[in-house]
Amino acid sequence: MTHPWVQSVQTAFSSADNPKIAAPMSAYMKNHFPFHGITSQHRTELLKDLLSKENLPEHNDLPLICRQLWQLPQREYTYAALTLMTKFHKKLTPTDIPWLIDLVTQKSWWDSVDTLAGSVLSTLVNRLPDTLWPNFEPLISADNFWLNRTAIIVQLKMRDKTDTDFLTAAILPHMHNKEFFLRKAIGWSLRQYARHNPQWVIDFVQQHQELLSGLSKREALKRL
Repeated sequence: MTHPWVQSVQTAFSSADNPKIAAPMSAYMKNHFPFHGITSQHRTELLKDLLSKENLPEHNDLPLICRQLWQLPQREYTYAALTLMTKFHKKLTPTDIPWLIDLVTQKSWWDSVDTLAGSVLSTLVNRLPDTLWPNFEPLISADNFWLNRTAIIVQLKMRDKTDTDFLTAAILPHMHNKEFFLRKAIGWSLRQYARHNPQWVIDFVQQHQELLSGLSKREALKRL
């Protein structure tokens, strides 16, 4: 049975269907997903009442709601799920990590994975750093590059508290990988940490310059 909150989102989004905008939105995502054609600003307006304090669902319903939204074809429902997750940043617990990681592997593309890993999960890890190694170390060697990417960028919110041992462990096995999204993730994670410890990043790049891709090195050192 569809959760009432999901039904409300479906009603709101269906009424705003705009095929003229949907086509270029889908093209921007390499036509991996259909769209209703709802701009980010319009989507925010449509969700405003549903995301108000009085209309927010219970935390216990969050996994069901997000999974149901994820399964709907139009990509805007995935964005609605991600927006809803951010409303629960302070309430998410270690028990939420498995289903959030599971969503990383479903309908995967950079837009969903980067928000899940680099924002939702990263904020949780920043708040509860003891969750890092037990939950995300297995992703380093997973046979799914989106999970590998998740392990690499999950500390983006850690700033000066970044666990460099974990960052190193997440990057090293994938330095030789030709996958664009892994090379980009390596550079992104290093560039983010360089804001707080530039010398560590410089030393890391110099130490591994033979194995790091040009893209990863350029991204890592972009602001140094």
